[in-house]
Amino acid sequence: MKFGWKTRIGLVLSTVWLILAILITDDDHRAGQVLGLGLLPLIILWGIIWAVAGWRAQRPTKPEMPEAKVLETKRNRSHRIRTFIALAAVLVIGLFAATWQFHAADIEAGGNVIAYWTGEWLVYGLLAYVVFRYIPQMPPGFPPVLAAIVVVSAVNYKAYSTISDERQARFSLAKATPLINKIQSGTPVSDQEIKDAHVGVMQPLLLAQAAYSRDVIGINAAYTKAVSEVQPDRMLTPASLASPNIRAQSRAKLKVWEQATANYKSQFDAALARGKLGVQAAQFQMPTSLAGGASKGFDESSFQLGAYVDSLVSSEREASDTITAILDLMDANPGGYAVDKGPPANLLFHDEATLARYRQLTAAIMAVGQRETEAQTSLSKAQSDRTDKLTDLLKR
Repeated sequence: MKFGWKTRIGLVLSTVWLILAILITDDDHRAGQVLGLGLLPLIILWGIIWAVAGWRAQRPTKPEMPEAKVLETKRNRSHRIRTFIALAAVLVIGLFAATWQFHAADIEAGGNVIAYWTGEWLVYGLLAYVVFRYIPQMPPGFPPVLAAIVVVSAVNYKAYSTISDERQARFSLAKATPLINKIQSGTPVSDQEIKDAHVGVMQPLLLAQAAYSRDVIGINAAYTKAVSEVQPDRMLTPASLASPNIRAQSRAKLKVWEQATANYKSQFDAALARGKLGVQAAQFQMPTSLAGGASKGFDESSFQLGAYVDSLVSSEREASDTITAILDLMDANPGGYAVDKGPPANLLFHDEATLARYRQLTAAIMAVGQRETEAQTSLSKAQSDRTDKLTDLLKR
């Protein structure tokens, strides 16, 4: 079977298109993208060509043109073909060069990115084509080729710029890792310490996260101090529960504890809101490759810490209510118990029902403490997982 020159050129261009489609597709979705971006357009295009060829074959034969007209038609056709080949070569080589930049830099970039840039700059390429058309003494065929050069040059520049930003981001992230780990461990980090580390593009984010971390550390310290002054554990000793005066003091301290818990929650919510605003402001000063990850990382971290705080506040309120119920039980049974000095010291109840209720409430207190421990363990594991993810990222 013999193919005409048009068919041969079409087959070559179709093969080049398939190779380009394979190169710019993502590894995870290569089969679907090659089918959608590579084979499907070719099937549609060749189908249209086949239909047009069949329609033209059925048309009545035109009268012969003069030889001069025939030669001019051939020249124009040859010129259009050369222009098309040059245009296709510029686009294929240019897009291949942009793809090669990512592969050479060992940076993963899906074909969707290059396809998006190409689509974006094709609009500007059309505008450039219109401008070039109206430049005096511009050789025929030059406007579309120059417009294609504008498109592929812009795509390659954006690829180069993205790769440079990615390299800078990785270098900055590597320098910032010790400070990030320090912040995640709950250690206060000063602004001056961050500036002295010269972490580059990561500095705005670290400053925002360090300020948020210092706020949280201060709030936690204040709440811990308030709880230590209340000393809820001492309220449940046999001697404290057996003394009406100490029980009255415990009730007053419980009100202080409840207020401290409410303040802790409101202060944490305010600190979280300030932290989000700080991170959002830092995003505008960071490369695009890091900005999205920075926001996602902060959202994950703040969500986990917020869930822990909500759990802690709920547990503390439940503990306060349970202690109040134990005090009510003791007040409702004057003389119905005695203190066994031991060791260990213990409460002895004369009534089995009262004893059962007392054991139920003390078990509830122990369950609250267990939940708080589990919540703290879960938060620590989440922080450790984020550190591991960061370490894996730097090893890539």
